[in-house]
Amino acid sequence: MRIRFLGKPKEIMGGVIELNLGRATLREVLERLPEDVRKLITDGEKLKMIVLINGVSAESKGGLDAPVSQDDELTIMPEISGGSSHYFWFSGQRE
Repeated sequence: MRIRFLGKPKEIMGGVIELNLGRATLREVLERLPEDVRKLITDGEKLKMIVLINGVSAESKGGLDAPVSQDDELTIMPEISGGSSHYFWFSGQRE
């Protein structure tokens, strides 16, 4: 299983690691990570970061109980936010 880290987890773990687990749950995979990284990703009951399983949100597949297999690729990254809540329109005309 390939795990790609982005953001703070990447600073700690490096970009990509490989794990040999066979079939497992996402929770079991995360339990194999160092505690400081695990605490960034989950509080033990829910995910605190975005976790994708083959490009699909782990939340939509069962969260921490989502099944994963050896052929899967996980991507773990912080939630992304920012920008403006206001809509700006530019007409290209000068006043």
